[in-house]
Amino acid sequence: MTTPGQAQQGHRYLWCGVDEVLALDSGQRVRVAVINSGQWLGPEYVVDAADLTPLPMRYYHGELPR
Repeated sequence: MTTPGQAQQGHRYLWCGVDEVLALDSGQRVRVAVINSGQWLGPEYVVDAADLTPLPMRYYHGELPR
C-alpha cells in the first residue's frame, strides 16, 4: 500500500512528469533509478516522494497501487 507522500520500493513512478523511474527504497525521500527505453535501469537519484506520480503496475492488472 502506498501512503500519500511516500514511495514504495519496487514500484514504478513518473518523476516530475518526465522520467519513468523505479523506487529503490520506501519512504518520503528515496533513491530512484531511471528506466530507459531498453528496460534497463539508468542513473540513480535521491528524490522527494512528493515529486513522484504512481504508474500502473502489471501485477495490479494495469491498476494503480493503493
